[in-house]
Amino acid sequence: MRLAARVAVVIGLVLAVGSSLGGAAAAMTEVATPGKGVLTICRSWIVYRSCKSYEKVALPPQIAVGDRITLYFGSNTKAYVFLVTEIRPKGGGCLVLSDQSEGNEDGERLEVPSCSPAAELSSGQK
Repeated sequence: MRLAARVAVVIGLVLAVGSSLGGAAAAMTEVATPGKGVLTICRSWIVYRSCKSYEKVALPPQIAVGDRITLYFGSNTKAYVFLVTEIRPKGGGCLVLSDQSEGNEDGERLEVPSCSPAAELSSGQK
């Protein structure tokens, strides 16, 4: 009987933690950025797929789902339009996915080293 009670408590804790984390992940529709991030662009060729990362890409102070961000990067400056479709927390930062990534974290993405929900930023400034 004691074992069953412990198992029930552990299952309850796992469900509670899981639902609170799921809510935090779903709530990230707009984030504040530090101004720099890593852009990864992937191309699918006939036989294989290749990805190239560009470090220290300038980012706007805030990014929201639905934004079309024009990014400038590279030693021979290139302009690239990035359509934000999803923002996921990752470590202390976040992962911004585009329409080209189709929801895959190993596709086209922006890796932001530190970001916070924009609502926290605006409520802290009031």
